Amino acid sequence: MGFQYLDNESIEKFNCRLWNLMRKKKIEKAKDLAYKLYNAGYDLVTKNEEDFDGEIAVNNIAKRIQVHLNSEDIQKLQSRFIMAYCDFFGCSADYLLGRTLIESNNPDTKHFCEVTGLSEKATKRMIEELPSDIKADLMGFWSDMLDSNIFYELPYEYHKMCYELGQYYTAHNRIDEINKASREMSDSEVFVSTWRTMMEDNYLKEAEPHAGAYYLHMNNILNNMTEYLELFAKKYIETNQREIDGYFFEKLHEKMEKVRWSFSEQIDEK
Repeated sequence: MGFQYLDNESIEKFNCRLWNLMRKKKIEKAKDLAYKLYNAGYDLVTKNEEDFDGEIAVNNIAKRIQVHLNSEDIQKLQSRFIMAYCDFFGCSADYLLGRTLIESNNPDTKHFCEVTGLSEKATKRMIEELPSDIKADLMGFWSDMLDSNIFYELPYEYHKMCYELGQYYTAHNRIDEINKASREMSDSEVFVSTWRTMMEDNYLKEAEPHAGAYYLHMNNILNNMTEYLELFAKKYIETNQREIDGYFFEKLHEKMEKVRWSFSEQIDEK
């Protein structure tokens, strides 16, 4: 039995959550997962003394997993399997049982998601382990962004821009519907042509202002971003001027060395 394709409603169910976790690890069948759990050392079934290669154990584990994948009833789910699934997939029991959308079993990640409203992926990027110099640069940049008024201005302009573009699309979709309807009409060609032209003109007039407003808001976003990025750049340069100077002179020295060696080689050839 291969992957299931999940919709927003079914993803809340335990078996669908398990399918989703398997899909992320590219595990297609219950037996494939059974092998991985068995080889990882999870004690999920009673051992058989005659099971020298572990095949009997794997088959028994696979049968239990298949029951879990086919059933929405968590009453059939043994606690040892819950613990094994959570440990193997790195997820929380609350996620596995459909009580939260946050997959991580890291309590800090879960808390940060709940407090800030950020997605789990965004939260992991904020707290993931990175070299200290890289993390300092990343966090410094986003800290400046969040400290500035662009925290409010950018989403506000973006929201207005999307609404204008959406209304522009609505008007043009209506024009497409009018053209389709006109082709299906059985009245005289003159009437249909006149009606289509009149309706198209009306909707085009409605669409044009929204197109202009869309570009206006986009321009506001670009101007605001440019202004703030220039301010951030000046602040960054002031803070890291010594390092930047060192990098500049190091690169300049490398170029001069290349020129010197090239000049020396030309002299030697002569």
